[in-house]
Amino acid sequence: MENLQQSQKERSPPKKIRQLDLKETANLCGWHFWCGVKDALAWPSSLIIIYGSTTIRNRALKCFILNGVIFLGSIFFFNHITLPILHALFRITFFSSRISSSETIEDTAELTITTKSKPFLDSFVILAYQLLWVYPIFLLSFVLNAMWYQQIADRAYTLQYDKPPNLKLTYNRFLMQLADEIYRAFLFMNYLCVSTLVYLVPFIGPLISFMLICWIYAFYSFEYKWINKGWNLEQRINYFEERWAYFAGFGFLFTLVTFFVNQFLSASIFAMAFPIYIIMANNALPMPRQNESARFSPYMPYRIRIFWVARKLNDMIIGCLPR
Repeated sequence: MENLQQSQKERSPPKKIRQLDLKETANLCGWHFWCGVKDALAWPSSLIIIYGSTTIRNRALKCFILNGVIFLGSIFFFNHITLPILHALFRITFFSSRISSSETIEDTAELTITTKSKPFLDSFVILAYQLLWVYPIFLLSFVLNAMWYQQIADRAYTLQYDKPPNLKLTYNRFLMQLADEIYRAFLFMNYLCVSTLVYLVPFIGPLISFMLICWIYAFYSFEYKWINKGWNLEQRINYFEERWAYFAGFGFLFTLVTFFVNQFLSASIFAMAFPIYIIMANNALPMPRQNESARFSPYMPYRIRIFWVARKLNDMIIGCLPR
């Protein structure tokens, strides 16, 4: 009897998947977006992992000291202490010595000229400060952060799943990885250039740029996990573009904090918070968890080719290279 019932089930036609209309599909995408936002709020569990792992805790602490204390602290010190002191010295030297009881029209004119020279002094001091301190520290932190992020991601992956795949590094594999990394670097560079140029478009430009940054922040966060799984760049991009709503939600809060401030402050906030996002991405399960393209309305894209423009620019650059 059981065999008969089992054979009947096997012969029965598969259940037809009902296609959603446009409103239902939009609601589903909204739910995926909200799932991404919720996964990006899993700070408590991430902080527990940081506290429980010596490797992760030490690397995260180094990221905080380098980016928060040294880099961001030096900018704060320069803007709120160094510049006011220079302004005070400048005013004492050039203003107070020129004001006397026998002030004439020529003295007043000279004082006005001296006052106008203050912006020039500010520009010179700020330029020297950025060239001699900010940019060198920024480049140094970029290299060190990359090393610490990788160590954090590897340790978090080991704690959550298993040791990352230990693939034997042959000469051919090394060349393939090198080519992949070069292509990836140009891809991200082109992507960020596109997001910057789109920002200049009136009205809708800033909104589109904001969404592009949401996506790239999410891609950064999840990429370590996917690399440890052994996925190549094409697999990572395909998986990401099919879950565009979820990843937009995952990167939304991160972008909201960093998008509206200046470049260096944004970079510092990103660098300090990114270890937590790596851990949250490592524990997250992006939605949808299986292919749901059959359910989507034909009027709502199941996959958005987020990297399409950047990849076309990459192809143009590669086509210009000598062969």
